[in-house]
Amino acid sequence: MILLGRYRTEIMAAIMINAVRGPIIAVLMLSHSTCAPLWRGQAFAGIKSATIVRFVMMIALLIVPTIVSAQERDGKGVSHRVVILNAADPYLPAFLALDRGLREAITRAEHGVPAELYAETLDMFRFPRTLLTEYVIALLRKKYHDLKVDVIVAAGSIALDFAQRYRAEIWPGAVIVFHSVPVASLEKRGLDPHTIGVPVQLEFGQTLDLALRLRPTTRRIVVVAGIAEPDKGRLSLVRALLEHYAGKLEIQYLVGLTLAETIAAVGVLPSDVIVLYLTMFRDSDGVPLVPRDVLTQIAVVSRAPVFGVFETYLGHGIVAGSIASYAEQGRRAGELVARVLNGEDPAAIGIQAPATAHCIADWRQLRHWGIAESLLPADCEIRFKEITAWDRYSWQIFTALVVILAQTALIVALMLNHRRLRQTQTALQDEYGRRNQAETTAANLRGRLARFSREHSLGAMATSISHEINQPLIAIQNYAQALRRRLQNNIDDKPKLIELFEKIEEQAERAGAITQRVRSLVGTSDVRLLPVSLCLLVEEVIRMMEPETEHRKCRITFQPASDFPSTLADSLHVQLVLVNLLQNSMRSICSNERYDKRVSVDMDLINDREVQVSVTDWGHGVPPDRVADIFEPLYSGTSGGMGMGLAISQTIIDAHGGRLWHEPNPAGGAIFRFTLRRAGS
Repeated sequence: MILLGRYRTEIMAAIMINAVRGPIIAVLMLSHSTCAPLWRGQAFAGIKSATIVRFVMMIALLIVPTIVSAQERDGKGVSHRVVILNAADPYLPAFLALDRGLREAITRAEHGVPAELYAETLDMFRFPRTLLTEYVIALLRKKYHDLKVDVIVAAGSIALDFAQRYRAEIWPGAVIVFHSVPVASLEKRGLDPHTIGVPVQLEFGQTLDLALRLRPTTRRIVVVAGIAEPDKGRLSLVRALLEHYAGKLEIQYLVGLTLAETIAAVGVLPSDVIVLYLTMFRDSDGVPLVPRDVLTQIAVVSRAPVFGVFETYLGHGIVAGSIASYAEQGRRAGELVARVLNGEDPAAIGIQAPATAHCIADWRQLRHWGIAESLLPADCEIRFKEITAWDRYSWQIFTALVVILAQTALIVALMLNHRRLRQTQTALQDEYGRRNQAETTAANLRGRLARFSREHSLGAMATSISHEINQPLIAIQNYAQALRRRLQNNIDDKPKLIELFEKIEEQAERAGAITQRVRSLVGTSDVRLLPVSLCLLVEEVIRMMEPETEHRKCRITFQPASDFPSTLADSLHVQLVLVNLLQNSMRSICSNERYDKRVSVDMDLINDREVQVSVTDWGHGVPPDRVADIFEPLYSGTSGGMGMGLAISQTIIDAHGGRLWHEPNPAGGAIFRFTLRRAGS
């Protein structure tokens, strides 16, 4: 239906062309067949020219529909056009709020093609409707003669009347979308399916109920309005409403006065009156006015509170009212425009529910008239409220006061004990100084003992390494003697001599590496985590401990696993931990001949991130009352020990991201376990 209304001229033209095209082509073909034999006779020349003309006409009839179709396709890229028709002054505060919401809704919506917005102002609030109608129609007809308008937005009843009356003449085929039209006036209008919109319900009744709720001692209601057409329309609604209050309250109308007379009349009203301000677009002298400006002047002189139903009155003198948002009305009308532009059928959209009004109050006016906020409905919106420090930070202030009172009580208690505390403070300062000195001395001793313990733990390792370094030295000596014999005997065997020199160099590098490892182990303090084979590392430590195991007549058992994963560790530091744990275990099992002279080293996978190493012995174990102390610095369970081995070992394992702990051996003895991270975890 929408497409038929907009493009009925083009559609009818296409139908007529296709209807006429067939018969004409048939006639031309028949004429051609009839005259074809004359091509061979004396009339060849004349008949030939006529046939050519007929042929050209036939081709033209075939091409014309194609051209029309192409033009229709090209026309699809043309923008939508929307005319915003305002009956009043376009700079009225109410229209500015409505227009802003309308335009934002249209521009935010997604259309297949862009929308062009045109604004037209009738300005019939300040001027009589019939004064300029003829000229306005002529102007609009000329402006939009060649423009295809899709939607007319009618702002108010007068604009809707104008759009309905002159749509076919000025904007043929356009859909009318209205807003700000009272619901009561719609019942008297015959709206066609292409006229839709969002009406407004002016809640004068709810506003009067709210006013009487806030001012229960009211004796009179004074209604203020102008004489313009919109003023009269709203006044008629209020008159019908106030008939229900007849006999209960006195009703007074300040209508048909000049602006000065209206202000003077309001200025002498008593305080037990409610002023209901409608609109005043013109006074009795015909002077155009802005209703909000009139309200501002009335509110200054009035000794009674003023109420109204329009959002733009808030902040300019009214106390409260049941008010619908202008921005919401404009937004909803804009959404209807967007739906029409997107191709929806206006008949399916229809007339929408009126914009919802709710209670809105001006906090400053409530305070001015001494009206308590508690009298307002629970859902009433309060605007322009000045938030005091107590309103914003009440619980913080209350908490601060409680804290201050508590502090005051505490200060009083402290002052009563001031003398005793002064003496105690002097004694504590002396004790604190001595303690700091003792802690400094203990820290220095712990550092020195840590180094001594590491050097002591390297004793067994150094014994083994001295045995290892002896092998490359003996090899160097043997190769050197063989080299000397060959040189003395003048044996000219250059390749053999080079081989002997290379072997001497290889053994020297081996001895140097062993020496460097010992120096690094003694002096290093940094932890360098690299992927290492834990099995090879344990086997190397066991080999280094062989001299001590032979001396103590004990043995270390270990079952390596070929597929055990690599571990992130610093080899030198982990070797030091194993040496320390093995030495402690060997001392334990050798302290009594009855103990099993065996120390077991085991490795297990805890999870996909950690491995566990266990050192188990069957000696005297750790007394239960000493378990909590064995990892403390300077604690030693054997005579001659410095008590730093386990503390240093725990520090090393912590630096590796693992954990070192003790467990009692159920068969007697002790088990020390520590964890390391798997490579790649």
